[in-house]
Amino acid sequence: MEELLARAQAHSTPWENVPELNYTLAITASENIDFDHVRGPVLVLPHGVGFHKYVPDSGSAGTRLSGLIPSAALRSGRVLMAVSHPSQQKQLRDADPLTDGQTVLVGDPQFEQLLRSEPHRDHYRAALGVAGRTFVLVSSTWGETSLIGRRPRLPAELLAALDYDSAAVGLVLHPNVWSRYRPFQIRSWFAAAEDAGLLLLPPQRGWQAAIVAADVVIGDHGSVSLLAAATGRPLLLGAFGSEVVPGTSAELLGRHAARLTRDRPLRDQIAEAETQPWQEDLAERTFANPHGATAELHTLILRLVNLEPRPLELLRAPDPEPQPIVPLGFTTYPEFTGPYSLTLHRFPRSVEEWRPEFERASTKLRHVVTDESDDNLGRIGNATVLTRTAVHPAPEDWCANALRLHPSCALAAAAVPDGCVARTRNGEMFTVTGSADLAALASALHACLATGREGGRPLSLRLGSVETTVVF
Repeated sequence: MEELLARAQAHSTPWENVPELNYTLAITASENIDFDHVRGPVLVLPHGVGFHKYVPDSGSAGTRLSGLIPSAALRSGRVLMAVSHPSQQKQLRDADPLTDGQTVLVGDPQFEQLLRSEPHRDHYRAALGVAGRTFVLVSSTWGETSLIGRRPRLPAELLAALDYDSAAVGLVLHPNVWSRYRPFQIRSWFAAAEDAGLLLLPPQRGWQAAIVAADVVIGDHGSVSLLAAATGRPLLLGAFGSEVVPGTSAELLGRHAARLTRDRPLRDQIAEAETQPWQEDLAERTFANPHGATAELHTLILRLVNLEPRPLELLRAPDPEPQPIVPLGFTTYPEFTGPYSLTLHRFPRSVEEWRPEFERASTKLRHVVTDESDDNLGRIGNATVLTRTAVHPAPEDWCANALRLHPSCALAAAAVPDGCVARTRNGEMFTVTGSADLAALASALHACLATGREGGRPLSLRLGSVETTVVF
């Protein structure tokens, strides 16, 4: 929290100074504060969706209901708890009768913002670099029973199994994961996946846009999974914890959502995922006032601080922070669907070890393409096709030198403004024009040469859902 406040250039004050401050209302998203230290009214906002987890109780060897404030604070009569659905008021009364009269039904402004952001879906998909591709969002809460706790390699497995031009993968981790392990450790764990194009979304910004942009969500018993399911996203459960509270929306999700299994290809399970009727029931049972929660909270706070009503600004979900990374190397499987119609199926090299063995079957045209900027010497040394994306003043000379330095390379291709120039090991020179990326242009040329196709004729090149024309 201190890092977030510093980044926002916000004023902060030491906790010990709070009793001396002149304030009208305290707002907290945590029940784990010293309520005796805070004078005057306190509004407690939920830090997730409802109250659906049992968590370790630091004051004992047992567990407690996450989000429920201590009885001592309730006895003060100064604390008001905001909830998103009437069922949560009953749940809290059953857990502690002292909550009776100290809850207020607001709804969930976060859920409302997601609904209001739906018309901007194409904008978010473009910002994430996933337009035209199936966007699979992986979401994990914290703890041993979380998705990332049970299956930490799943992002890499997905990137290895899904055609790069047809699918993209994003990852949202609970803030507790980031705060416990720190960004350096997390980026070390997912370095290979990031090199393959993984969108690793920071906890403070972008996950809302990613939900709106997603085609399929793979989650667990965390709040992001609940929000995604309630907004109608097809959902697969990759894990589900035993700490879920019976009778809650999370239990409903666990009872009805399809499971992601290890005994079937990931690609098939992603393709089969679809929205189910129970998701509409989940939304109705979890989020009251879905289009007025923000205004309700706005009015509540103004009332608590004795201010007159004032205009309310409704904001869409903020744009995501991460910039998409284009992999530097691919294992490419060309498929000719006609004499001059070619489809390339490309899989990032950095996650090759997680690609299922039966999907690595060698074909006549299978080849490896790598850019010279890759810092992995093994991938460069094993490349069938070597590329140079950075503009070279003498691209023909670079091609000749690349073939001399790398004996395993059969074709070298250097970018030029309208495509690339390329050279084979026997000294033939080619120009390739087209709007595809350099790796795709070089792979298309390699496949055509390997099958004896003549140059000068237009080639229809398909990458995922995008079709373009290439001439060599």
